[in-house]
Amino acid sequence: MARLYVPTAVAVFLLFVLTWKEAQYSDRFRDSSVSEMEFESRFSKVPKTLGPWRGKDVGVTEEVLEVAGAVSHVNRTYVNEDTGEVVDLWLIVGHSRDICRHTPDICYPSQGFSPIGTPVQQKIVLSDGEEAGFNTAKFRNESPQGLVERRVFWSWNANREGQQSWEAPEPGWQRLHFGNNSGLYKLYFTFTLPRGKDEIVDNPAVRFAKAMLPEINRALFEDAPSKSAGDPGAAAEKSAAAAPGA
Repeated sequence: MARLYVPTAVAVFLLFVLTWKEAQYSDRFRDSSVSEMEFESRFSKVPKTLGPWRGKDVGVTEEVLEVAGAVSHVNRTYVNEDTGEVVDLWLIVGHSRDICRHTPDICYPSQGFSPIGTPVQQKIVLSDGEEAGFNTAKFRNESPQGLVERRVFWSWNANREGQQSWEAPEPGWQRLHFGNNSGLYKLYFTFTLPRGKDEIVDNPAVRFAKAMLPEINRALFEDAPSKSAGDPGAAAEKSAAAAPGA
């Protein structure tokens, strides 16, 4: 008789785990009311000037925004006036079904860039000791104009109350990790590699990220509504549906 308890216990445990994962995936435990206007307000607070870094907005077509599933976005190139270093910032928010779909390892090859190696996970440690998780990969474009190599760092933020962590699940697992999140942030830091140089830990994108990430967190979360006003992030469902988904 006792032998029956073991498979029963295993079955109950598996049922619990699968139910929990399905609940996370379907987002059934979340309700929120963050409007597109509120996201726009938060994004407008991302600074264009930060120390020696000077940012310039780069236009994005409606087609690109639609493919990316972006309800709100920041697309900006920053130049360090002291060193001449250049880093591109791409920050969007939208439904996870779109935001998780397009990652650099998928989008860059469609733009003529060949991947070099496979994406790896990399932590960026901020001045306060907080760690931000990123995936990073390198891409190469060979054309008559010459060879161009780009390195991209990308991460997500689940946009939940009291949580400012930037996470990078193993490539391919982000959709399961973030479930049916209807207000998911995605962030890219990108730069062009100098010929023959590629330092993953110490490079312009990492140095810029260490300075900019605290400012992005302040812009996105400092004035976020309390739980009584709705859990930040999820109710962009209606807005995200208007931008079906780089």
